[in-house]
Amino acid sequence: MDGMVALITGASSGIGRALAEQLHACGVKLALCARRMERLEDLNAMLGGGHLTVRADVSRAEDCAALIDQTVGRYGRIDLLVCNAGYGLICRVADTPLAEMRDIFATNVFGTTECVRLAVPHMLKQEPRDGLRGHIVIVSSAAARRGLPYFGAYSATKAAQLSLAEALRVELKPRGIYVTSVHPVGTDTEFFDRASQTSGRQLPRRSAVEVRQTPQHVARCIVRGIEKPRPEVWPARSYRWLLALAAAFPSLGDRMLAGHVRAIDRSNRSSDEPS
Repeated sequence: MDGMVALITGASSGIGRALAEQLHACGVKLALCARRMERLEDLNAMLGGGHLTVRADVSRAEDCAALIDQTVGRYGRIDLLVCNAGYGLICRVADTPLAEMRDIFATNVFGTTECVRLAVPHMLKQEPRDGLRGHIVIVSSAAARRGLPYFGAYSATKAAQLSLAEALRVELKPRGIYVTSVHPVGTDTEFFDRASQTSGRQLPRRSAVEVRQTPQHVARCIVRGIEKPRPEVWPARSYRWLLALAAAFPSLGDRMLAGHVRAIDRSNRSSDEPS
């Protein structure tokens, strides 16, 4: 991995930041993207100051284009594209306003597809490294396999990312580009706090989406999936089989999540009751 060029979206915190730290330790040249430039600059300084930082909102096509252009302009190539930027909402699907549904898809899904669309032509022109012209990593979620109540919009974006990754993997492998999807469970990041702030709802202290993993653990799993490319990375492998069981028996999955719904309802009863 020494000398590889990696572009990471959503690198200012959480999984993106942890991955940047670990790839830097492997000798990877980084292009770090996020909306919060001050955090990117702090991270870059901590890593020695030698990496590219780009302020970009991936929901904006022009920002995605500038991000790709600046990365290629700085390094001449993109060996690894990590589509990690994204956020969640805590809201019933039937209550989610159209504008909020469009916004979350713009970031989580269209931000992914636009970065991929713009990066792939550059990858195809590159001389291969270790047999690959490029590697695309899409950070999806375990929720891609089973929609979570109150996180229906978020789950839908993650399912879309998974479907895109599956299609891209077959389309691009003969052309020398590998595609991997990553499926974390609840991770100790700012995700849940931001989801609560954005939605005006709270999660109970213990729920079906409670924190289970550190971003450093997820990042280590991703690094292993880069060193030895694989179709999917599951940082909590037991959940892969649990979700397969839920897919085979949907009513069982429904019952397992019913308690999660009741707990969230209790936590937000006062805000949801009509005035």
